[in-house]
Amino acid sequence: MSDQTRTRTTRLRAALAVAAVTGLGATALTVLPAAAAGEAVTVQYRQSATGSDQVEPWLKVVNTGTTGVPLSQVKVRYYFKADAGASYTYACSWAVKGCANITGTFGTLANPTATADRYLEVGFTAGAGTLAPGADTGDMQLRFHRSNWQPLNQSDDYSFGPAQTAYANWTKVTATVGGVPVWGTAPAGNGPTPTPT
Repeated sequence: MSDQTRTRTTRLRAALAVAAVTGLGATALTVLPAAAAGEAVTVQYRQSATGSDQVEPWLKVVNTGTTGVPLSQVKVRYYFKADAGASYTYACSWAVKGCANITGTFGTLANPTATADRYLEVGFTAGAGTLAPGADTGDMQLRFHRSNWQPLNQSDDYSFGPAQTAYANWTKVTATVGGVPVWGTAPAGNGPTPTPT
């Protein structure tokens, strides 16, 4: 499956309606959220450090759709395997959108795998603005390290690409728009991934 095909997922903002039969035999409709028509993003990734001091995922979000995407609605996840007993600290070294407009929080996967039990979730404030069709966020030079600065191991991390030294679409990093998955493949057993159309 091509990266471009992967992005054509839940972008149709026509609301998804699910018919439910009521006790009276009548049919009721329940409206579920769906991504907006024309809304699609991809995530490009490159690594900037392969050592044991810190993880440095550099990211770009690209609007491959036909409408503007408010960045405050976009969440990107980078998955990794935590080192035993470790806590982590996030930092933004530099970003075209401004580090003050980029957030980073850590979460724990409901279903750990051999290569992922934690994730860094990257988000945006309203100050990051709207991403126009065909535009990208520019560099987001992000990093995280063990809070005590002890060595860490990236080699067993799901999202890490040691040979990825130039930006390219990277499906081991996921993205949602308004909570709807639109890009990438999460570690097995950890949530929906976009369905190709």
